[in-house]
Amino acid sequence: MQPNPTSPQPVTLDSQQQFNQHVASQAFVVLLFTAKWCDPCQTFYPVFVEVASQNPAVSFAIADVDVATDLAANFQVAQVPALMVVRERVIIDMVTGAMHAHELQHHLQMWQALEMKAIQDHFSQTPSAA
Repeated sequence: MQPNPTSPQPVTLDSQQQFNQHVASQAFVVLLFTAKWCDPCQTFYPVFVEVASQNPAVSFAIADVDVATDLAANFQVAQVPALMVVRERVIIDMVTGAMHAHELQHHLQMWQALEMKAIQDHFSQTPSAA
């Protein structure tokens, strides 16, 4: 299947600052941590781009761990490829390893189905005194 050239392509994030700005402006971000030297990353990249082209409501982004070193260190990325999923500024999942397009679509459906109000309510609660 050929990607639609008018579909949004993944954006490249080269630093923690770019990540912070991107997450602040997007409700749903799927970030791929990758590296040029990583063969599974190179195999997974076209799958990631294909799924991105089919899901324009989601922001897909890419960070090379050898370029965005501060970002990779902050999130303790020890294995690539790795996907970090952020909804409404909350990290909801981190998945390592390459996958097929249908697997990524399945994960995307699960991430979209999460009830964010319950998650936000959980994080907004004041801890009670023990």
